[in-house]
Amino acid sequence: MRKSVRLIKTILVLLIVISFTQCDEDDVTPKTINTVKMDGNDYAIASATMIGMSIDDFGSTSISFMSGTGLQSRILSLNVESFTAATIEGEYAFPEVTGKKLLDDWLTDYSYYEGTEQYSSNLETGEVSITHNSGNNYTVSMDLVMIDGVTFTGLYTGDFQVMFSNH
Repeated sequence: MRKSVRLIKTILVLLIVISFTQCDEDDVTPKTINTVKMDGNDYAIASATMIGMSIDDFGSTSISFMSGTGLQSRILSLNVESFTAATIEGEYAFPEVTGKKLLDDWLTDYSYYEGTEQYSSNLETGEVSITHNSGNNYTVSMDLVMIDGVTFTGLYTGDFQVMFSNH
């Protein structure tokens, strides 16, 4: 009988410990997801930034995805017409599409650095979608073609280094 009571107590203690160590289902912020492809190959994103600036009613936001190691680095920069955290969500396109905000073709570019060599190409055509998940966590979906024919497709969800300066 004592063994049965001791066994039941042990089982109860284990059940209580397990119930307190289970995953929190309330956390709805997506973790980092990266399905971005450059010409069909994985584009490993080491860091992501979002910097918006404005003066009066004019401004824009630059969204950059950095990749690389050592002497080799790649930067994909998107530039959109929204410049506040409150207005960044939405659909963007170049050339202009009715109902979508403008994706800047001149400031949206891909740069590649290796040692002292540098290469850069601007946007020819593309669409971007931005969703604010919570805090500094955003989802950016893209389908881009650069002037040199390089393509970027997929989505990135994760924490960004975010700064908005509006004057």
